[in-house]
Amino acid sequence: METAERKLKAQFERIVARERAQVHRPDLKLAAVLVPIVFRDEDPHIILTKRTMTVAHHKGQIAFPGGMAEPEDADAIATALREANEEIGLDPQRVEVLGLLDDVATITGFAVTPVLGLVDPRATFTTDPVEVDHQFEVSFQDLQNPQNYEHVAGEFENRSFNFHQYTVNGKVIWGATALMINRLLVALDHPR
Repeated sequence: METAERKLKAQFERIVARERAQVHRPDLKLAAVLVPIVFRDEDPHIILTKRTMTVAHHKGQIAFPGGMAEPEDADAIATALREANEEIGLDPQRVEVLGLLDDVATITGFAVTPVLGLVDPRATFTTDPVEVDHQFEVSFQDLQNPQNYEHVAGEFENRSFNFHQYTVNGKVIWGATALMINRLLVALDHPR
């Protein structure tokens, strides 16, 4: 009998195997985030962080662990794993990288490559207090609950835009992070 974890992993593998959208714009800074999935009693959860108010970008926002590419990073996977290790103390050996999701161009000037990875449930974490206020997990079940989702109109630097927003346990997830989550959930519902 196939476990829920094995079934979802197979779906993830199909998602990352398809042709993905890439952003190639010289005006954007390259960045990568880890989309860390951990199973708790067969239930998938996404690990997220709340950024401090002292970081240079995205102060106080809910985000995946990640950041700008450094010259020594071999690729987006190296960036995402390095940043996750720096921000939340996640040992790269505790992550099974499944592949890359569609790039996201942010309104704040970044081309972000999401790296999908399964995290060993025995992994331990130590957050960097300069970058991360705290980390937490949100279940796929909560993210898929229509009561926790809305499509919102907003404004940034005198430009109007629409964005996805999830509100779970008092945490508001919006912007690029919510877009990446939404794309992943849609892909799971409609595998190609």
